Amino acid sequence: MRIHLIGSAAGKIVPRPFCRCRVCANARLSGGRDVRTRTAVHLYLDGEAIGEPRYGVDLSPDTAYHMIREGFCLDRLEHLLFTHRDEDHFSPSYLKVRPSILSDREALPWLTLYGSSTVGEALAAQVPNPERIRATFREIAPFQWFQVGELEVFSLLANHGPGTVLHYVVQIEGKSILFAWDTGWWPEETWERVADFQLDAVFMECTILGPSEVNKKAGHLNFATLLEMKAGLAERGCISDDIPYTTLHIGDNGGLTYAEACDLAQPHGITVGYDGLWVEV
Repeated sequence: MRIHLIGSAAGKIVPRPFCRCRVCANARLSGGRDVRTRTAVHLYLDGEAIGEPRYGVDLSPDTAYHMIREGFCLDRLEHLLFTHRDEDHFSPSYLKVRPSILSDREALPWLTLYGSSTVGEALAAQVPNPERIRATFREIAPFQWFQVGELEVFSLLANHGPGTVLHYVVQIEGKSILFAWDTGWWPEETWERVADFQLDAVFMECTILGPSEVNKKAGHLNFATLLEMKAGLAERGCISDDIPYTTLHIGDNGGLTYAEACDLAQPHGITVGYDGLWVEV
């Protein structure tokens, strides 16, 4: 599987409008990997055409920008997992475009949307007739196995609110990949259930990527707590030292440029995600 990170920021893009902090000022001047938009990923199975994803996790409000930047189209999308309803991950305005396209609407595959009950409520408020957009919604509870096309998926409960926030372990061809953003320190049941998995790759948030102290009460991770999460996975036998461990959902909160963040994270075996990053598992 190939994972395409099409957004690496937290809820606020970098550079943040109206902000003159050193991180935002540097991003405006240097561009490149210092510029961050809001988090979403696409998944490609072996042999699938790049630029025509069938699987995605979250729908960022910056999707149109990435369609131009990365050169993909969503007309082949069949399965979309939502972690939660926060607007930086859940942008139904793109879905509502589907009935008005000028290409063949009947050629659009039916799109299955997956998420918690709170995602379902938010979706129903904005898309009251999903059949009109050739879509269906499937409600997912925490700690549930379910089928997503060729993928087997298990849902985990995050520590983030309001509403239910889900993380996902995606399995395909003997590989297990964890997608875990918008979270603080996991509740105990999540730790117990994730211990059942041997993970081949991890994508985990670090909203506050910078020098910090462990904080297990916050609803987002800082860098010190991210290291504790990684250690917790290692202690439970979920990860080995050589798997791809990528952090994303990075704000300007940590006060570091991309290069400085890499200097901090790479000695710990953590790749700092950026818009457009590809990871092969």
